[in-house]
Amino acid sequence: MALTAKDVLSRARVVLQDAGSTRWLLPELLDWLNDGLRSVALYKPSAISETKVLELAEGTYQELAEGQQLLRATRNITSLVAATPRVGGPVITPIAREILDAQQPNWHDTTAVPFSATVRHIMSDIMDPRIFYVYPGNDGTGKIEATVSREPTTIAVEGGDDVNDIASYNIALPISPIYMDPLLDFILYRAFSKDMQMAGSAQRSVAHYQNFMNALNLRQQIEAGANVNTTQSQPDS
Repeated sequence: MALTAKDVLSRARVVLQDAGSTRWLLPELLDWLNDGLRSVALYKPSAISETKVLELAEGTYQELAEGQQLLRATRNITSLVAATPRVGGPVITPIAREILDAQQPNWHDTTAVPFSATVRHIMSDIMDPRIFYVYPGNDGTGKIEATVSREPTTIAVEGGDDVNDIASYNIALPISPIYMDPLLDFILYRAFSKDMQMAGSAQRSVAHYQNFMNALNLRQQIEAGANVNTTQSQPDS
């Protein structure tokens, strides 16, 4: 079941002991929820991502038309973009650009390395996450299957709905329900930051922000340890 803004904001009101949203108004809590979604996307791009088919431009240089960062390229695609199921071609492997530059200094030049519809290797650009390079350079007809991080859509109450009614916030969030607690901690961090004049609020604000960051870091460690591309299964005894 999808996680909704109502789910997170309702929990926040309980913790804040503000069931009627008289101290922290719902539109304000929603702003912090949106800030939290953007922070999750910043610190853990895979949390808000999708696997899609990318159509490549001619050359080695490629730029995402949509999305914030290329997380992984899996395989070449030989079917139409919207085809279901997709028809896959050769796999794509990452390579360090320094290695390729040393072995093939002219790999960007089609007279040295002919461009092709099929990608063998892919390289990201750490200076600009939306940029990546393919080897060999593409002839402009290639398509690849890739996982791309997305900028979260700003959650907003529909026009005409009552922004002071929690029922108006029954809006699906673009993130898995497992991120309920980090998002709640982010809202509470912002809420207690607002109330610094109250005793203990500063400490609670810091604690909730630490919980938010710790949850994201722990999730990254879990995913790294359970990565099927790097974790080998044990042979049957």
